Amino acid sequence: MNSLTPSPEHSEPSAAAGGDPNPPPQVALPSDLTALHHQLLTLLRAPGQEGAWLSMIDGIGRRIRSLVERDADTALYLQVQGAQRAQDHYSSQHALFCAVVVDLCLQHLNVDEAERQSASLATLTMNVSMMELQNELIHRERTPTLDQRRVIDGHAQASAQLLRQVGVQDPIWLEVVELHHADPPPETGYAALSPTQRLASVVRRVDVFTAKMSSRRFRAGMPATLAARAACLGPDGRPDVVGAAVIKSLGMYPPGSYVKLASGEVAVVTRRGIKANEPVVASLVGRDGRPLAAATPRDTAERSHAVTGIVRPAEVRGPVPPVRVGVSDRL
Repeated sequence: MNSLTPSPEHSEPSAAAGGDPNPPPQVALPSDLTALHHQLLTLLRAPGQEGAWLSMIDGIGRRIRSLVERDADTALYLQVQGAQRAQDHYSSQHALFCAVVVDLCLQHLNVDEAERQSASLATLTMNVSMMELQNELIHRERTPTLDQRRVIDGHAQASAQLLRQVGVQDPIWLEVVELHHADPPPETGYAALSPTQRLASVVRRVDVFTAKMSSRRFRAGMPATLAARAACLGPDGRPDVVGAAVIKSLGMYPPGSYVKLASGEVAVVTRRGIKANEPVVASLVGRDGRPLAAATPRDTAERSHAVTGIVRPAEVRGPVPPVRVGVSDRL
């Protein structure tokens, strides 16, 4: 198969944080998503040093939730496409990706808005104490040193302590950060966990799932289906409650991932479908292996265009600008 060369891309804080409880303005995509990441990056680099740091980070959490509620498919498309390419500022990009997926999963699990906001803030800040190390490790092939491993192993508690020092008082936010790498006893089912443990279990699973999807300098990211198999399925090959929430929230083929169709074409997923295995797609490469002149929508519910397999991101020269496949037309 020939590589595809895409056309160039055209170029409120909560009451708990002491801010305005009114919902934030609508988030415009995709440019405002980039701006949102830049703001998050600045805040995570200097926790507490901005006078309104708590209010600002809380506002980012609210804006992400607004974004997900308004157009989750576009948010997923942009995050998945970005994660498939090795990137600078991995730590903050990963936090943003995780926050989008966590909120989708918590909606699926019928978690109330206050807890969703606390979980979003925990997800955005869970790695704040090791941000620079996380950014460094993504570009290194060798395993972490002993000192680096100590930082990694202790970062959940260190991040929670740093957040306390800058004034975070939300107990759910802090506890989720502390617990986001703590595995509950294997015999403890989701229903038996405390509300905060449940939130932490979702954050932990999404953290692993999105990390497996994300490329490193010396390692390609996994396609979503393989990442889900590694992060969401138990030894019996079945997902538990949290794993099922991840899979059902994103679909078998999340927006931004690549698939092979029964026709022999290669397509990019643009939206989740009514059925998990029937996403909305746009074909990019014809059955002859040549890039199509224009991205062409296909109905995967039709047998001739059914999804027959996954395509690794490395096999497609991208990323594919959302405007090319009609994603931005929905904004």
